[in-house]
Amino acid sequence: MEKHILRLSYGLCLLCAVLALITRCLTALNLPAIMFAGNMGAISYHAFMDGVILFFMTTLSTAAYIWAKKQFE
Repeated sequence: MEKHILRLSYGLCLLCAVLALITRCLTALNLPAIMFAGNMGAISYHAFMDGVILFFMTTLSTAAYIWAKKQFE
């Protein structure tokens, strides 16, 4: 189960990083990020960067848990 969490969180981290780069480039070019607009307004690149940090930390903590579990077995 831990390996699935590790793979999934790493994949989501990469996805958020790509989306953050896309929205940051659109912002830098003064183009509206229409594909990320919702009812509350457009989502900025900062929201995706927060996602990168969240999923990266999940990946690191899961990897540390797996490593510690193997050390004590």
